[in-house]
Amino acid sequence: MTKLFKLDILSPEGTVFSGEVSQMTLPTESGIITILPEHSDLITKLSGGQVEIESEGKKKFISIMGGFLEISGNVASIISDFAVRSEELDEQKIIQAQKYAEEQLKKKDILNSAINEHNLQKAILELKMFDKNKIKNRNRGAK
Repeated sequence: MTKLFKLDILSPEGTVFSGEVSQMTLPTESGIITILPEHSDLITKLSGGQVEIESEGKKKFISIMGGFLEISGNVASIISDFAVRSEELDEQKIIQAQKYAEEQLKKKDILNSAINEHNLQKAILELKMFDKNKIKNRNRGAK
């Protein structure tokens, strides 16, 4: 029987993922790490990128922008500033958000520049994930 651990991924919008997984790979500020069941306790800061989750032989992908990972016992919790499942990405909406953020940054509004920069980084991350998933899905269809 495959060993599992509990994983919760939370963002300000709510729970993005909750379930039992056999492993996950994610970006930390120190580099990419893989977590397996019964990992030692850990708290680390996350960087923006993709979380790859393996459960029941299937892989799922979630984009995150920063946050923290805590592992205690056999439970891993990710608290992220932003998180979205790969299947929820909409290329047109992402491009619109990116253009809007770029336009707002050109206005040089000091008060909103940090928000606009965050929104631009979020759109760029989503586009990277969208393109990555498009390539993966194309390669699966070729087999």
